[in-house]
Amino acid sequence: MERIILLVTFVFALCKVEAQTINGKIVNGKGSPIENATVVMQSVDSLYINSACSDSLGQFSILSSNLDSYRLIVQHLLYETYEKQYANQRDIIIQLNEKENSLEEVVIKGERPIVKLVEGRITYDMPLLLQGKIVSNTYESLLQLPGVREQEGNLILAGATRVTILINGQMTSMPQANLIAALKMMPYDQVQSAEIMYSTPPQYHIRGAAINIILKGGDSASEGLQGQFNTSYTQKHYSNYDAGTSLLLSKSKLTLDLNYSYNLNHTKNGVDIYSNHLYDGIVHQIEQFNRGNRKENEHDIRVGMNYKLTSKDNINIIYTSQIRHGLDNNEFSTGTFSQSNTHKGEDSPIQMHNLLLNYASGSGLKTGLEYTYYKDRTSQHFIESIESKESDFVANSLQKINKYRVFVDQSHSIGTWTLNYGAQYIYAEDHSSQQYHSLMGTDMSSSNMDSKLKEYTGNAYVGFEKTFGDKLSLSASIMGEYYKFAGFDEWTVFPAIEGTYSISPSHMMQFSLSSDKVYPGYWELHGGTSYLNGYAELQGNPNLKPYRVYSGQLSYILKSKYILTAFYNYMDDYSDQLPYQSSERLSLIYQSLNFDYRQVVGLNLMVPFNIGRVLNSRLTLNGFYDKIKSSRFHDVSFNKDNFVFYSRLNNTFNISSKPNIKMEIAGSYITKNIQGPAELSKLWNVEAGVKWSFWNDMGELRLKGTDLFNKWTPDMTMKYSTQNLKMNIIPDSRAVSLSLTLRLGDYKMHDKNVDTSRFGTK
Repeated sequence: MERIILLVTFVFALCKVEAQTINGKIVNGKGSPIENATVVMQSVDSLYINSACSDSLGQFSILSSNLDSYRLIVQHLLYETYEKQYANQRDIIIQLNEKENSLEEVVIKGERPIVKLVEGRITYDMPLLLQGKIVSNTYESLLQLPGVREQEGNLILAGATRVTILINGQMTSMPQANLIAALKMMPYDQVQSAEIMYSTPPQYHIRGAAINIILKGGDSASEGLQGQFNTSYTQKHYSNYDAGTSLLLSKSKLTLDLNYSYNLNHTKNGVDIYSNHLYDGIVHQIEQFNRGNRKENEHDIRVGMNYKLTSKDNINIIYTSQIRHGLDNNEFSTGTFSQSNTHKGEDSPIQMHNLLLNYASGSGLKTGLEYTYYKDRTSQHFIESIESKESDFVANSLQKINKYRVFVDQSHSIGTWTLNYGAQYIYAEDHSSQQYHSLMGTDMSSSNMDSKLKEYTGNAYVGFEKTFGDKLSLSASIMGEYYKFAGFDEWTVFPAIEGTYSISPSHMMQFSLSSDKVYPGYWELHGGTSYLNGYAELQGNPNLKPYRVYSGQLSYILKSKYILTAFYNYMDDYSDQLPYQSSERLSLIYQSLNFDYRQVVGLNLMVPFNIGRVLNSRLTLNGFYDKIKSSRFHDVSFNKDNFVFYSRLNNTFNISSKPNIKMEIAGSYITKNIQGPAELSKLWNVEAGVKWSFWNDMGELRLKGTDLFNKWTPDMTMKYSTQNLKMNIIPDSRAVSLSLTLRLGDYKMHDKNVDTSRFGTK
């Protein structure tokens, strides 16, 4: 703990060095923004200081340690070069004049680049990428990014072991399901760009790969009330509904926003288990057929306030709440081993509340405080009715978490170098319990669990960014972290490096090397047990350890649209949750265990192409070699490898411009994969939809079908050593949805999410 205090003290001491930011906007003679203009900052004696590139709104920012006197040079292919000297000026609007020798009678049409490298980030122009796409919200827009796909409710980025979502540079702090709900609440047309980072800079306080969603900034001159209303109906096996509204009030230096969504979710689930279970020298043939459904009401609320103390200093207060109630989860199991019914409901609403106070200054200083509260209290009623195995009990589960976070970051521009450093401290306390009550008078106290655990995480980092001429840029960092949880106590160092080389303005290469550590969920570490039926059960593992990740990527971007990425990931002590046929009793146990390692190496290719103005297509190809080894998977060992191929083709058809009607057809395919010693079946799906934009694009009506043939859910087969098992998952991924969006004026929104990725009793 003393070393943490020293690290944090050192970081705060460094914050005395000040850096200042120039913020500007580049426009043409009509006041329209100019994108991709190069801005170079020099001293008055022509010494290079820093540079930037204007975005789609014509905006740019440059850090400098001295603004007493400097020169700006702005260049663009279609405009005259601009050069002017400034003194003590931070807010600048620059107007460029068109070149006099431009041909007025000849119109040259070119493709606006969808992707470019900006400060080592693969950055996508989202309005351009989403043109004509049938998407309803921000989450669906992320699925349009090359290399990003959804599998079993998780976002997967090709070449990364896992991916974290950032919003305007803020670390996300929600579990996957709640994060998806928050992203679905956000309008897709307010996403300005998306940055893919395989080695995320430490000032974001995450490690590994990330997708940073940049939302469109608002015009300070635009005051008043703006908003959007959306609703949708989705038919899967059961009907699902959602509705939401987003409101923004801007006045002078103050911005207030309110976002609310309501979802009525009703899903089907099921699995057919065919188990040849070796126990006591005899193979027992067990067949179990589970069917169930889950119904739940979910409310997502966010209230935010942003106040500009000065033109460059602002304070941000955000309250986020997610409340789920009306949980009605029923499972029915029939078969040769068990005849069971299970019902799960909540004793009180499952809730998460988060409060963030964040301050950012024009000098490059950012600091904040965050508090998160999570409570999950549920009851499971289990009845086994098969003769000689009768059982009737209630299991009451509770998880209550309080989590506190404080962080500080600072950036300085020192000549041609940028120095970044900062620190973060997190304290969490988790109280979890599980109490069994037999309704048949049986003593089940040995299965009870009640524990309180405390977690301490402190880290500090230092890094730099350096540009060598106009071709090469390099960034590197090192982070030291102290982590303590239950009996686990460890110091870890995380180095990272990233470089970008520009062969030409449209031909670029980027490489990155990084390291990470993945921590298990809190509930898994308590060792509680939940019953899926009379044969299958879910067990925790108090001995589960975090695992280390080492990653490397090399990307080549050709003509600002074709992307080839080679990647390698090594996961030491990798962990996963798999079923296991117990050698001690006739029971199928799901439990997360650490393996020796997992390694993945592969290539990803993205190829966009057009056919006139009618068809816009994009082909994504991904192939990788996957290997997993474990010296002790319960009482067996395995060494499994496999080659996987994934492909996806997106097609957007321009049916009509007036009325504005677009159609989309897409298809995906993935070969069989492995999960530990088990194999997952090949998958394929087809999607189709149509979108009508009306009222000058202020309204949208969308009809879309996903996984039309219900083939995007994998089956599992495990035939290895003593394990002989087949599981056929009953799919519920086919869906047809009808959605409506109505906008009231221009809408803008800023967001931030909350870290509960390790919460939940599952």
